[in-house]
Amino acid sequence: MATEERRLHPLSWLFAAAQVAKGFIVPALVVLFASGESYELWALAFVVPVAVGAIVQYAVFRYRLAADEIVVRDGLLTRTERHIPYARIQNVDLVQNPLHRLLGVALVRVETASGSRPEAVMRVLSLGAVDEMRAAVVAGRGSPAAMHPRGDAPADAGTGLLLHVGVGELVKLGTISNRGLVVVGAVAGLWWQRASFGPDLGDWAAPLIESALARLPGLAAGPPLVRAVLAGTVLLLAAVALLRLFSIGWYVLQLYDFTLRRRGPDLAAAYGLLTRVSRTIPTSRVQSLRATETPLHRWFGRQSVELRTAGGGAGSDAGADLDGAGGGASAEKQWLAPLVETGRVPALIEAVLPDAGLDRVRWETLPHRAWRRVFVRSVAVAVLPPTLAAAVMLSPWMLLLAVPGGLAAAAHARLTVRHAAYALAPWGVLSRLGWWNRTLTLVRYARIQTVALCESPFDRRHRTASVRIDTAGAAAGRYTIRIPYLDRETAAVVSRRLHDEAAHRSFRW
Repeated sequence: MATEERRLHPLSWLFAAAQVAKGFIVPALVVLFASGESYELWALAFVVPVAVGAIVQYAVFRYRLAADEIVVRDGLLTRTERHIPYARIQNVDLVQNPLHRLLGVALVRVETASGSRPEAVMRVLSLGAVDEMRAAVVAGRGSPAAMHPRGDAPADAGTGLLLHVGVGELVKLGTISNRGLVVVGAVAGLWWQRASFGPDLGDWAAPLIESALARLPGLAAGPPLVRAVLAGTVLLLAAVALLRLFSIGWYVLQLYDFTLRRRGPDLAAAYGLLTRVSRTIPTSRVQSLRATETPLHRWFGRQSVELRTAGGGAGSDAGADLDGAGGGASAEKQWLAPLVETGRVPALIEAVLPDAGLDRVRWETLPHRAWRRVFVRSVAVAVLPPTLAAAVMLSPWMLLLAVPGGLAAAAHARLTVRHAAYALAPWGVLSRLGWWNRTLTLVRYARIQTVALCESPFDRRHRTASVRIDTAGAAAGRYTIRIPYLDRETAAVVSRRLHDEAAHRSFRW
């Protein structure tokens, strides 16, 4: 393999300048025209030197595809040289916006398990250079897919379409989720800037609301209380519908034409309407899988399945910081399936974990008395507000509101324990949690980083304990799997079994 140093694509300076413009000039112009103030123009004074620095970065950036690593050199005054072994690389992601596609180039992010940011961001490379890099990475890992970087491997390499998510499914996904709040937050921020010289939101919206309500039959002539209740109901329904429309638009923009293909031993995902993202997912390096099912998921007969790799981290949905190095892949969920029929979930999971055999898993339930632990926590939340209201208002009748709260807490506790379960399979550990929002999490023993046996003061009182399992791809401060409210003896046995299984398996990034 040739090991000469390579430069970025000759048009890289254009995209570096565009990145600066997006980060400084565009927000400054938006704020300027929204607020009518002139002080924001001073921010533009910083754009020129930053833009020059971005162009200089193109001139000094070099990379080399060595026999067993990628070598990246960068910097003018402070020079850095990074050696990225192929064996450590988790993902090589490709990002293309419309201009990228027009010019036949792409932004490339090389992710390892070393942190939450990409190990290298190359803005931009030609598509031929991207294929060459991917082939070098896969060959360095000893994979037979190295000779087929674009996915045109022979049939025996296991190439094929696993999942395609159409617009209809994305409409359902937008209806299920609440991503519309992101759009609302952006509009609210712009309106806050505008409020310094124009009417506030209430002054602007009040005439429109009154005009709309006056057109509703029977509402204008009703009693004031009825009008207020109906008006509030109409506004609430309109707000929910608007949020869902925003959410649908968000997912169509971010996940349009989502496809998941098998590329030799790995998986390849591609998605996006304006900004097109292509990801390579080494199945041998997946840290965990999680299938989620909310009530709306069940209504549509669907589930969402995501995966974590050590380079992928945890964070928000796809589309966050897609073309920059700021948050890297840690700011993205790696979807195995944004939305898929419930009956197809086992097959998709087995595409990553061939030995999963979900139909053969022997589930262990939580002890029956665990519901008391859940009930105590739930009833405190349900009963405390009416109790405080009764004390403040000196009205014992307010305590009656605690009755339905207590009944709901008891039902919640029973259902929580009934639906919770865990399993220690020959290949790994599985966990089911939740009855309203249900999750199924799977982790291979070889991916376990830590096993913790935890006892709170309440656990010690009730002779229970929780087992918590962490992997390299878990979010900061969160555990990948939590098995709560086990008998202390059972928790100790489970913890020891997990420790032994992980210790007897060689860990590979």
